[in-house]
Amino acid sequence: MSSEWTRNSVATPQNVAGRVLGILEAFAPEQSELSLVDISRRTGLALSTTHRLIAQLYEWGALDRAPDRRYRLGKRLRAITSGPDCGISAGGAVRADSPDG
Repeated sequence: MSSEWTRNSVATPQNVAGRVLGILEAFAPEQSELSLVDISRRTGLALSTTHRLIAQLYEWGALDRAPDRRYRLGKRLRAITSGPDCGISAGGAVRADSPDG
């Protein structure tokens, strides 16, 4: 199994950082709100693992939860990524005008 992970890949990350980044990457501009099950499916993580990590991301402010129990990128994470030089759009995609785009 390859250690490299990309969205919709069958392989799941083997470390916590990779799993957390995979959860954040699951959110896309066209799909900015996701249910727990949606996130689990997109990342390939077990539902229990997804739930545990989402709870931690929610507590920290990286994710917000809507009344319908769907999750979206949180205010704290958006604040970190909204700087003019960060190269990340509010939806999480790399901007075309960024050095990585």
